[in-house]
Amino acid sequence: MAGLHKADGTVLYRPSRGLQSVLGVTFLVLMLFMVNALAGAIWLATHNLPTDSVIFAVMFATSAALLVYAGLFLFAASHSEVRLGPDRAMLVLPNWRGPTPLFPYTETEVRYADLEGVETRGEIYRYLILPVSVQSACLVRKDGRRLTLGYIRAMSQDHAMPFHDIAAEIAQRAGVPLTDRGVVDAGRGVHALVQDEPEWDEPQLAPERVAALHRQESLRLKILMGLGLAAAIAAIGFQLTRMVGA
Repeated sequence: MAGLHKADGTVLYRPSRGLQSVLGVTFLVLMLFMVNALAGAIWLATHNLPTDSVIFAVMFATSAALLVYAGLFLFAASHSEVRLGPDRAMLVLPNWRGPTPLFPYTETEVRYADLEGVETRGEIYRYLILPVSVQSACLVRKDGRRLTLGYIRAMSQDHAMPFHDIAAEIAQRAGVPLTDRGVVDAGRGVHALVQDEPEWDEPQLAPERVAALHRQESLRLKILMGLGLAAAIAAIGFQLTRMVGA
């Protein structure tokens, strides 16, 4: 998504309406699936089918967790903003814990004169069996403090907020170097939620290792999506069969 150029020279970046719509639909679908799973669990439990009820209870818990995750990204897409002015950047950004946008949100101004540099790097997180590749962008102040701008999916062609483009433009306006720090193994995604992203002096992965992880991500994501769709169809069909036969 390109920035919106204002007459005063300010450039405004916000997540697209398209992304907000996709996340909104995803949130609604997950909510409907969660409600359906809960209704199925209750109905099966009250009709002396405890084993089947447990299966639907697990489906309810899984969809509830996914619903929370989708809600976090929907809120980020609705509230994040980067405004690049002549001498400073005005930012409204989440509290990033790895690639997950959490609360509280930060509303701050960063003067270009206070920047020492701008850095980017790739980070590969593991969510169960799925490696997920993201790219991070970070502002480095002269006092050593860092501010994470945000993340984009490395394997996606549709970047809602082009944080690497934003980083490059901030570096240009500030007259500071834009440094690529390679790709690092960021470990488990849950670890990042608890203890934040890896340190910026983390050793880089070899290019062949990065390529292998990217191939795993592409293949396993397709498999998981197929299994998830099959499970959803099977669960709905199973519930309808039980209700009709009762």
